[in-house]
Amino acid sequence: MNLKWLPYFVIAIFTTLVTLVRYYLIPEWSVGIHLLIFLAQFLLLTLIWKLIEWLNNLLDKWIPFYVSIGGRILAQILICICIVGPVFLTIIFFAKGYMPVYATPQFLALLGVIFTIFIALINFIFYFKYFFEKWQGSVISNAELLVKAAELEKEKFTMQYHHLRNQVNPHFLFNTLSSLDGLIHTDPELASDFLRHLSKVYRYVLEHKEDEIVSVQTETSFIQHYISLLNIRYGEALRISLKISERGLHRSIPMVTLQMLIDNAIKHNTVSAEDPLEILIWDEGNNLYVRNNKRPRKQIEDSNKQGLKQLVQLFSYLGKDKVEIINQYDYFEVKLPLL
Repeated sequence: MNLKWLPYFVIAIFTTLVTLVRYYLIPEWSVGIHLLIFLAQFLLLTLIWKLIEWLNNLLDKWIPFYVSIGGRILAQILICICIVGPVFLTIIFFAKGYMPVYATPQFLALLGVIFTIFIALINFIFYFKYFFEKWQGSVISNAELLVKAAELEKEKFTMQYHHLRNQVNPHFLFNTLSSLDGLIHTDPELASDFLRHLSKVYRYVLEHKEDEIVSVQTETSFIQHYISLLNIRYGEALRISLKISERGLHRSIPMVTLQMLIDNAIKHNTVSAEDPLEILIWDEGNNLYVRNNKRPRKQIEDSNKQGLKQLVQLFSYLGKDKVEIINQYDYFEVKLPLL
């Protein structure tokens, strides 16, 4: 909303009304004289408006609004009247000979009162415009600050998530290389297959390290190699089922989301052939689900509980739907909104 032209609009309306009243009261004056007086009145009131603006800038230094709003408004109105009053009296003095018969001293005094009220009215219009623009500027500034803060917060969590995912779990790498070392001596052919899957995993990370989100199809192609590594390492102790529809494959998720959730399940649960850890991954509607049965470890190493939290935070910035975490007695499930 722009109030730039509001005072001039009010002055024009007031001057027009005064001109119509004057034309009715003094019909003997020609239209030209009425128009000339109209222009003079409009110019005079515009100069008064500019005087009020000048006074406001001057009084901002002497009596700021935050010191005393009432005192400031009263001072500005009184100073304005003291400056404009003599001008009004001078005009009355020189125009006295052209006044109609009913322009008695009482009538002129009434005009003076009306003029004073109008001066105060113009001041209050100025205050309304002044405070509205200050409020509007404050709202815009606050909105910009909130947007900037949200962007900085998003950037912070995105950077944290990037740092987290780019690690691709150093402990996983250590354990994988240990498994590879054992396979080289016992089963060279399986070791070669193992190494091929490992190279695919890290190739994916390197190729997409700058991407914030990837298609579910791209992510599942990567996760198949990751699952193959885990199957070689854990055998029948770990069972991962991946069932995603054709429609779901064309949606998107943050990179390495599935890898992170699989790691989270393995980190917090025991993996044994007697009681296998089962991880189910499927889509339904606009969501992707990752569920595992619970086989809680007695002691969890290297868990700062930040991975899942940062993933939840990242999803909140990428879309309107939130991640849902369901922690039941016998299973743990994460519901991810597809992007």
